[in-house]
Amino acid sequence: MKISIIVAAYNVEMYIEKCLESIISQTYKDLEIIVVNDGSIDKTLEVIKKFAISDERIIIINKSNGGLSSARNAGLDKATGDYIGFIDGDDYIANDMYETLLSNMKKNSADISVCKVQRVYKSHSIKESNTNAVVVLNNLEGLRSLLEAKIIHHYAVDKLYSKKLFEGVRYPEGKIFEDVFTTYKLFAKSNRIVYCDTSKYYYVQRANSILRNSFNERKLEYLEAIKEMTNFIDNNNYKELLDYTKFYYAYGCCGLLIELLKYNYKYPKNEFNKIGQMLTQNIRKSFAVMMNDKNVSRIYKILSLCSLFGYRICKILISNKIIMNYFYKEKELL
Repeated sequence: MKISIIVAAYNVEMYIEKCLESIISQTYKDLEIIVVNDGSIDKTLEVIKKFAISDERIIIINKSNGGLSSARNAGLDKATGDYIGFIDGDDYIANDMYETLLSNMKKNSADISVCKVQRVYKSHSIKESNTNAVVVLNNLEGLRSLLEAKIIHHYAVDKLYSKKLFEGVRYPEGKIFEDVFTTYKLFAKSNRIVYCDTSKYYYVQRANSILRNSFNERKLEYLEAIKEMTNFIDNNNYKELLDYTKFYYAYGCCGLLIELLKYNYKYPKNEFNKIGQMLTQNIRKSFAVMMNDKNVSRIYKILSLCSLFGYRICKILISNKIIMNYFYKEKELL
């Protein structure tokens, strides 16, 4: 059974070699490795071509820059495997990742197999505690797990999918948070989802990545994606999950507000006050949800409490260095 691995690569000359080495050294060998060079202007394509010479499994798609969704969609249109996997060109994987994911999928008759993600920073990596436990979920349970965001997340890259799930489903081009726009649709089409609590995907944290650089209005697309997901759930007989979407929306607003406060800390004269007020109002509407959930972090609870008094009170937080230091230590904001 062949796995098509789609690698999206854009200006990652410093990372793509490690990424490709981790793929070609997989213990599962029946691979189709589709590397999409998305209009790189550095030496990314040159590195990819060198790997393709020595490994005939590598197929290169060279296209003009269209963004991550465009690159993944180009790979999907080319893929001939029975299963689909995604890797970003600046990340890398454990050498048995796909063997593990496929084995779990077959043993449990699942359509999606998921592993844990380990974040890697420039100077260190965050050590995850792996229980190696395996959890099997139906699609309703899987959607609920996505919304709870405790063990399973919307990432495209930590999963192996049956190819049939992508019939009629593609990533939205021109959007960031493309995974949030898409993953729930794949879960809804699945019979079963299997999750293994073992780190197999290494997510390299780059300071200049789209999601980790300074605040901008495009990040509000995260809330747009959640609204689309809420409408989908409401219209497809998953109404018991609507309360979870309310929590997910409020949680997203908290993450975005933290980003905005951090930006405001650096640039006090920014022009995003209206966005800050909107986010604060949304958090205030979900105050009870955020305060009553024991899994909500302390800093999010503080923001929820401050939201009762308006955005100006939230902005006062930025004058507190202790709190701002906490903000900067957040491992994942959204």
